[in-house]
Amino acid sequence: MPIVQHHALQIDCIDQGQGAPVMLVHSSVSGNRQWRRLAERLSPHRRVVAPNLLGYGATTAWHAARPQTMVDAVQVLLGVVESLAPDVPLQLVGHSWGGALALHAAHLLGERVSRLVLYEPMLPGLLAAHGRLQAAAEAHALQMHLRRCAAGGDWLGAAQRFTDYFNGDGAWAGTPPQRRQAIAELLPPNLHEWDAAMVPLRADAFAGVRARTLLMRGRRTRPALSEMSALLYRCFPHWRLVDVAGCGHMAPLTHADTINEWIVDFLDEADRGERVACAEDALA
Repeated sequence: MPIVQHHALQIDCIDQGQGAPVMLVHSSVSGNRQWRRLAERLSPHRRVVAPNLLGYGATTAWHAARPQTMVDAVQVLLGVVESLAPDVPLQLVGHSWGGALALHAAHLLGERVSRLVLYEPMLPGLLAAHGRLQAAAEAHALQMHLRRCAAGGDWLGAAQRFTDYFNGDGAWAGTPPQRRQAIAELLPPNLHEWDAAMVPLRADAFAGVRARTLLMRGRRTRPALSEMSALLYRCFPHWRLVDVAGCGHMAPLTHADTINEWIVDFLDEADRGERVACAEDALA
């Protein structure tokens, strides 16, 4: 995969296809390969870029003594954006922690981002800031459990709790041993992501977003995760909110065909609108 240099960061990134750019941002404890099926669908007509976030693949890991912030984490996305043509609108797609970073990038980039797709952006800091104390306590308990397991070197124990929380109770029991080990090995960056995600912030902190936005959540997701999306939608009611039947938090992986169909339709809608505008300009 191509390497992008951004200040002290080395970012490895899928870069395929030609046309207007769309950036795909993966979830925590995953990697940019989670988007390979969506990338295949989009790349015949778009330039698809999908970076690995801090600590994933060959992208620089977080080693600073201080806690990671969202500003730190979003530098991966901003670094890739710098490598793209500045006069071409950008589309952003993000899932979970990747959704949180895509949202923050869209806020910072403003008019540069034309379309934004978010699947359950992982922003537990919203819960505390908006007084959703029970849900905030649930997120904090999960963070502390993962931190205790990591401190004791019990990465499989951390992986079990992580998997059952985000994939549904009992998911770990059905996970093959090889996959269990892979999840455990992907967990270290997640501890730093919690530091960034738990900082209290209000939904209107993202008022810089100018993109037309599709916000998706699964009807089978945990209430605390659903509430994060609900808080964003209450602040930005002009966004399109879709509740996807039969899906949980990890639907972009477990129900990829369903989620990808929504994403492609939404992005293609933008392309159709641009073609109509160009035709009208030509006739004027």
